[in-house]
Amino acid sequence: MEIERKLKALDRIYAVYDEFVRTLDAACQRQCHWCCTTHVALTTLEAYKICTSLPAGERRKLFDRVRAGAGLQRFRPVTTTNALAELCAADEDLPPEPEESAHAHCPLLVDELCSIYALRPFNCRCLISRTPCAQNGSADMGEAVVAVNTIFLQTVEHVDAEGCSGNLLDLLEVLASEEKRTAYAGGSLPCGANGLVANRPMRVLMVPPEHRPVIEPVLQRLRAIRV
Repeated sequence: MEIERKLKALDRIYAVYDEFVRTLDAACQRQCHWCCTTHVALTTLEAYKICTSLPAGERRKLFDRVRAGAGLQRFRPVTTTNALAELCAADEDLPPEPEESAHAHCPLLVDELCSIYALRPFNCRCLISRTPCAQNGSADMGEAVVAVNTIFLQTVEHVDAEGCSGNLLDLLEVLASEEKRTAYAGGSLPCGANGLVANRPMRVLMVPPEHRPVIEPVLQRLRAIRV
């Protein structure tokens, strides 16, 4: 089944990133949750993995937390990473993103810990800071790490090219419906009708030349992943 192949590919992408993270000097510690906000975006594949990997009781708790956060301000992307890469390569204007607003703590936190930590999407995994986020109000990442993160975001979207992207809470709310989970797994979940944006395949790699020595070994591992 194609969805199972995609899920296995996603697991391999996460594993490659975990290896990369082990080479970094990070300040992140248990219960450090400064960056755990309602700003997180993800793909339908990642949301589907979260929903279908949890036991029924934990899945109900997840959806209860999502519903409890229904009124929280959140970031809703208007385009995807691969779409932005194509626009940049064509030297076209980028669509304006929604204005930044004060982001609330993620309602999936329980006792300052992520309740889905092992299943967290890539946008959560890649917030690796060199200094405690509370010092500067945001994650402190070097340019090379940001470049590597972008390649991974492009790859995750590419694997889910027929799917959608959106805010974490919005997408989990959509896939709280078993009918919509089934529709997604069968390739028939409409993005626009569910307030989501359509994913795109990776046609342009956003690889700054100065960071290629760091990125190339990672790219080789990612290129070996097949769906």
